[in-house]
Amino acid sequence: MSKKDLTPFVATHPGELIKDELQARKMTQKQLAQLAGIAESVLSEIVNGKRSISINTAIALEKAIEIPADYWVNLQSQYDLDSSVIALRDKKKATATLTIPARDRRLLQEIAHKFGWACVF
Repeated sequence: MSKKDLTPFVATHPGELIKDELQARKMTQKQLAQLAGIAESVLSEIVNGKRSISINTAIALEKAIEIPADYWVNLQSQYDLDSSVIALRDKKKATATLTIPARDRRLLQEIAHKFGWACVF
């Protein structure tokens, strides 16, 4: 099994690591935003996984908390990649083609109706 065959169950947004860093440093989001020179709303959206870390934000974080900008950029890239692979994986799992004998179709129709599945006959 190669690395490209491995897909995480969920993607971890870089904001989660910022949360951990804030907790470890006993620092608030407001303090970090001021130290980094970025808007509190921008930092809040990143921490809550609603916004990506831009290169400029990564540089600002590096200056504020001395964690290299490339670390943040790489985390964001990995999150984006994992999210895409997970979406593709889940899309593949969501569809199945099944061929069943004609005598069992009525049973399948009942089961499909019960679970809300779509069946094409």
